[in-house]
Amino acid sequence: MEHVAQNYDRDECPSFEIAAYIDGELDPVRESELELHLASCPECAEEMNLQKQFLCSLNSSLKNDTEIELPVNFTKTIVANAEGSVSGLRRPRERFNAIFICSTLLLFGLFALGAGAGGFLDTMLGVAEKSVAVVSFVGRIAYSVLIGVNVLLRAFSSQTQIPSFVSVIAVALSCVLFIVVSRRFLRFPRT
Repeated sequence: MEHVAQNYDRDECPSFEIAAYIDGELDPVRESELELHLASCPECAEEMNLQKQFLCSLNSSLKNDTEIELPVNFTKTIVANAEGSVSGLRRPRERFNAIFICSTLLLFGLFALGAGAGGFLDTMLGVAEKSVAVVSFVGRIAYSVLIGVNVLLRAFSSQTQIPSFVSVIAVALSCVLFIVVSRRFLRFPRT
């Protein structure tokens, strides 16, 4: 099978293949076709020489230079800037679009369920009611405990004439102590 090299017009120069040729990514047939074109086209030959010079300059600058000195807190600064600027990347309409898509998918799911959608909605409402009840119960317990601690601290501070800021610090410490003790108690293995 004899392969005839393609002849390119000046407008159809394969300049996009020069980088692949330099990197050795072309197949042998395509490589020989490009070499024939480079021999007859001075513009493409010049482009190839420029790309080779660029790669040689880049290699020599990377090999000869010592490591670049970075500031002491360079990583922390980059991370802080990246985390701080992420919030501005989203457009305001994206939330609306997300809510619209989710509600559309929910309605489509309910439509697909047909008559069984009523049972699904009842189940979801039951789960939501129970979750709200548990959160409310935990909130009321925490509120009651904090009120009790506050009453005890007021009674104690009125007996000993402790300044009010010390009482506030004591309340804060007792809250932290309550949280730590409750976590330890919840992690205690039960038999």
